[in-house]
Amino acid sequence: MSNRNKKEHSMTRKTAATYCGITLLFFGFGEAALAAESPWRVSDALGLENGFSLNGSHRTRFENLTENLRVGKSENDQVLVMRTILNGQFQSDGFNAQLELMDSRQELADRDSIIGTGTVNSLDILQANIGYSFGEDRHTSLKVGRFTVDGGSRRLLARNRYRNTINSFEGVELRHGLENGNSLRVLATQVVKRLPSDISSLLDNERESDESSGAEKFYALETSFPNLFEGISSEFYFYSIREKDTSKIATANREIDSLGMRFRKAPSPGQRDFEIESVYQFGERRSSKATTNVTNLDHQAFFQFFAVGYSFDVPSRLRVLFEFEYAGGDSDPLDQDSGRFDSVHGVTTFAFGPVGLYGVFSRSNIITPGLRATFNPRPNLNLMASYRHFWLAEEKDSLGRTGLRDATGNTDSYLGQHLELRARWDVIPGNLRIETGVVFLQNENLSDNNTNYLYGGINLTF
Repeated sequence: MSNRNKKEHSMTRKTAATYCGITLLFFGFGEAALAAESPWRVSDALGLENGFSLNGSHRTRFENLTENLRVGKSENDQVLVMRTILNGQFQSDGFNAQLELMDSRQELADRDSIIGTGTVNSLDILQANIGYSFGEDRHTSLKVGRFTVDGGSRRLLARNRYRNTINSFEGVELRHGLENGNSLRVLATQVVKRLPSDISSLLDNERESDESSGAEKFYALETSFPNLFEGISSEFYFYSIREKDTSKIATANREIDSLGMRFRKAPSPGQRDFEIESVYQFGERRSSKATTNVTNLDHQAFFQFFAVGYSFDVPSRLRVLFEFEYAGGDSDPLDQDSGRFDSVHGVTTFAFGPVGLYGVFSRSNIITPGLRATFNPRPNLNLMASYRHFWLAEEKDSLGRTGLRDATGNTDSYLGQHLELRARWDVIPGNLRIETGVVFLQNENLSDNNTNYLYGGINLTF
């Protein structure tokens, strides 16, 4: 048997073993979950008490992509991704300790596949921290260690949901809240680098301990005012990235600050709602991570989001939404300025379609209006449809994550349109979800490919 056939045979056995494990896990708690009035949790089965809790999840998802746009990658690609998370906590009199483990793996990918550390991060520590809440009402809390973060709209700071791996940070988090709902959060962290990162190790799901260093530091100041204006929640924030090359890590030497504000009226049946978010970025960065690149570019970029929606007062909870996003691009790749918006540690799946093998668009150099609709034909079934058009904000800058660009700027800025469809079926609410989706992308100008992306997966929460 050839080495390639041996590897494929080994992968097949691993995949079969994974599905067997999922099946056993489902049958292990499925009957209890169906009979229970609330979602089944492993903590209940173990009878944990005295402040201890344990829960987890497992997700397996198959992805298939045709007519890929990313430069240097396979035109047609597929991958099977698996992610298991186990989260243990202890709480007592304001004290909290947490240990969360994550194991993210893949099968079926090859050397020119669109995978990276966003796909594979074999067994490692996602969160390990201790914290304490102060005062009689516990309105002030301090957390130290490794942790994940969700910030505001999640456009610039988020704990990843669709992506197979999750960003984490090491440092300090301080929270303070008032009785009127106003809150403040301060972060001083170093970004955890997922390891290994070379393609051979990722294909073999090899394990190497993640680590943080002074190469990338991240700071944040967030304020939230739910009643600053009647019926409208308001947020103001400041994010700062400070990068510096080390002997092991090459960076773009970003020293970028982001000032943002967000105003939102929450959806309500029979009512209109809206959301506005604006961000101004400034600082310095280099055009690449090459160690020979020592030229700093002046960075100035803008981001604007606007949405208006309406929720119908019907049992299906039908909601329609008009969305518009603008994220600046770099007008001239040869000058000493950088105008390409940096999405910091945000996510794009909920806006521009799934990442994974797809992930064409990023929150950089883009103008995109779109329509979105969500509804529940049955209480445990949610359907979503999104239709968008895309333009480049600057013709000479590149398209999203693809690497496609016309440095002359002679190509028309219109990129095309896409239709995204998604279905989520909560087979056992709170325990078992099946999700599937598809994206049809009709490209124009920079590419004539018509990209199709299909995924389907199962998620167990226990």
